Amino acid sequence: MKFFFLIQLTIIFWNKVVHNADLRVVCYYTNWSLYREAMPTLYPDHIDPFLCTHIHYAFADIDPLTLAITPIEEHDIHWTDRSGTPLYIRMYGLKRRNRSLKIILSVGGWSARSKGFNAILRSDNTRAKFINQTIAFLKEWEFDGLDLDWEFPGSRDRDAEPDSKLKFNILVQELRQAFEEEAGGMNKTNRLLLTAAVASDPKKIDEGYIVDEFCNSLDYINVMTYDYHGEERSCFEMNFHGKFLGKWDLVTGINSPLYRSHAELEDHEDWKNSNSSISYWINHGCPPSKMNLGLALYGRSFTLTDHQNTSIGAKTIEGGGEAGPYTKDKGILAYFEICQKLRAHNWTTEWDLDSQSQYAYSDTGQWVGYDSLRSVTLKVIWAKTMGLGGAMLWSLDYDDYTGLFCNRGEFPFTRRVYETMFDSILTTSTLSITNESQITTTTKTVVLSTNTSKFSLSSFNRTSKPNFVVVLSPSHRTKSISDSRMVNEAGDHFHLLNSLFLLLFLSVFHFLE
Repeated sequence: MKFFFLIQLTIIFWNKVVHNADLRVVCYYTNWSLYREAMPTLYPDHIDPFLCTHIHYAFADIDPLTLAITPIEEHDIHWTDRSGTPLYIRMYGLKRRNRSLKIILSVGGWSARSKGFNAILRSDNTRAKFINQTIAFLKEWEFDGLDLDWEFPGSRDRDAEPDSKLKFNILVQELRQAFEEEAGGMNKTNRLLLTAAVASDPKKIDEGYIVDEFCNSLDYINVMTYDYHGEERSCFEMNFHGKFLGKWDLVTGINSPLYRSHAELEDHEDWKNSNSSISYWINHGCPPSKMNLGLALYGRSFTLTDHQNTSIGAKTIEGGGEAGPYTKDKGILAYFEICQKLRAHNWTTEWDLDSQSQYAYSDTGQWVGYDSLRSVTLKVIWAKTMGLGGAMLWSLDYDDYTGLFCNRGEFPFTRRVYETMFDSILTTSTLSITNESQITTTTKTVVLSTNTSKFSLSSFNRTSKPNFVVVLSPSHRTKSISDSRMVNEAGDHFHLLNSLFLLLFLSVFHFLE
């Protein structure tokens, strides 16, 4: 009996280790954020290498003539600061501190459009040439894989060729095969990884991907479940070098809602929420474990026409909200800039129960819909409940990486995602959530149901509601929710050590009794 007891404890511990080992926190790092003024520069070696399982370096380009991967910024492969060390090499240095960290080069982005990808797909020979050159480039700079960020295959308004959906699918399959052959097999320990950033819009999904084959050829996909409101463009890249001139929504809306809110206007498109987009991918054949839920470390901002009407769906002036003092893009506020608004400028925060989302506004008519620590905690728990493989964060330079704005240490948003992702206790217990302002304190709870049957594949739909209940009082100016969770710097390592200690203690106790 004692032997079987030991076996049982070992199985419980091992299941936890294996489950967590399969989860991902994918973080994007942008090479143009170095040009940001009046902020300490976020160089790669300043990133905590234990907050992400994968870091995607964004972006490189594709030369349509040579079909070779081309670094976009001079400091990618040449200089950075006084150290004179290229960013590629400084990024690789993180692996010396965390050997399990994967560094992946992301190719494409919003500004790249379709020109380079179209050139690759012209023939069997062009695809083969691109693949061979890509493997050599990744090996030269010691990247662990390639991320394809084509926005978007099949989209004629993005200059994609009519047959790009089929040819892109072939390219992905050939890349995967070449990566496996180069590694001498399918062993992930030495094989280059292959990933993709993909659309959340059902129309673009139908236009661009043969979903089941596409997902199964990749190690994972990052679903861009944000930019549902604001400028009418599926924006994955916030380009520092230019201003985007798009048509803006004329009403307020949450940048990345988990569910649709009843406050939305009647003509609002039902698919514009994370639950709908993820369900669409699953229903069309993508395994949940291959998907990462996209999380935005920025909010979409608006200028209200009526300062008294601050609700979701309130009328706004076209063109977005005032530019942030550091990011300097109209209609965009980085997470750390939102913290500054809440703490220093006394903005009012509100919680929308329907969409499980946060928004904030000022007395001067500025309004922003964003992910707070509260909403992102719930999203990660939701993603785990849905069986997703992880979360993706865009991007690290939008987090409070200096710790100067949110008063919660460095990288508070990223840290919360990591700790929630790798804390299995959170899916079955009572959780306290934290608001960023920390002016006053009120304790509330989020009750998590352990009933996951409603998330079976047959029941996915666009109107599904959470499997957890949020108990909240009406919000008020700069309120704060206390957080009684133990925050540890090492993420889940703390819980694994506890599990090891518990296993050892129970084993010894059982044999001595």
